[in-house]
Amino acid sequence: MISTILAELHSALVRFLQTGETYTIFINKMGLSQEDREALHEHLGQGNVRIKLENTDEPAEWLESSISGIWLGVFYDHQGNPVLETVEVAAFPPVAGAQQADMQQGAAQLETLLEQLA
Repeated sequence: MISTILAELHSALVRFLQTGETYTIFINKMGLSQEDREALHEHLGQGNVRIKLENTDEPAEWLESSISGIWLGVFYDHQGNPVLETVEVAAFPPVAGAQQADMQQGAAQLETLLEQLA
């Protein structure tokens, strides 16, 4: 099973490099045993980057794997219990990126700040 998942990730990473298409595997939806999950994490290793999404009803965190472009994600419920595990192929996890509406609000904040400093 682990070989199949790693082959799927390899194909997804090659496709991402060619097209920019991101890819997500929902690990806890696959019926993997705890041993298989641990083996997958061991094979993918851990990189140097950790991203935490806080101050939201559905917090999440991602760990970069030792393979650039592959991220291990965990989404939590409002009580902090894990509810979803993912392996994502992307330059960074798309959910962790700035959203369009948030950036528009940020631009407005900067505009206000600049007006106050003028």
